Amino acid sequence: MFHFKQFDLAHERSTLKIGTDAVLLAALTQVETAKSVLDIGCGCGVIAFCLAQKLAENQIVPNIIGIDVDADSITEARENAARFPLLPNSSLRFEQISLQDFANQDNACRFDLIVSNPPYFHSDLKPQDKSKLQSKHGDGQLTFLELVDCVDMLMPSEGRFSLILPPTEMDEFHQIAQHKWHCVKSVCIQPTEKKSVFRVVREYSRKNFPIEESHFSIRNAALEYTSEYLSLVRPYLTIC
Repeated sequence: MFHFKQFDLAHERSTLKIGTDAVLLAALTQVETAKSVLDIGCGCGVIAFCLAQKLAENQIVPNIIGIDVDADSITEARENAARFPLLPNSSLRFEQISLQDFANQDNACRFDLIVSNPPYFHSDLKPQDKSKLQSKHGDGQLTFLELVDCVDMLMPSEGRFSLILPPTEMDEFHQIAQHKWHCVKSVCIQPTEKKSVFRVVREYSRKNFPIEESHFSIRNAALEYTSEYLSLVRPYLTIC
């Protein structure tokens, strides 16, 4: 069980355990007044639940859907939803389905906000663990082109899409996404001040707003958490 400040989540059976990437994406994603949210590759639902906290604080009762191809992840996400204290259970739905099948349903909804911590290794040495293959390796699961095409089908004119990737993979993703959307936010994240950027969070929109660019490190030279990182995750993590 992982203990956040306002809720607890089980993640032992999910394909991807709760980690820094998910919390960073949730913390950096602006929910504004989103009434409908889709979490692609939701695992145990961590990003969905962190966004649900933000929306609940804004006194919004949204429709949040998480999708994942892994049955154990969806089972665990549903169990987490049943005990989530900040929104009624009816606001949170988790489905075992691929993004491709979800987007191509006749009655597919459109979402104000779509988020994803997607699989990103497409040619590296594959792990033996099937769950790790599903969570981080895109071969045969979800290519960046498929991700862009499916999100494009599910995002209305006022919608936004946020994701987190390593820098090389984000550049690859952007080469595809820029033909459909505008990047309106880009945040580069270093693990420490002396190390290179290891994750990038970007937000895309159909509207061409001025891009917001920022950069921060998780730890300083003394390997202490930076004030920027602590401020960002303070609503969620007990380290603050």
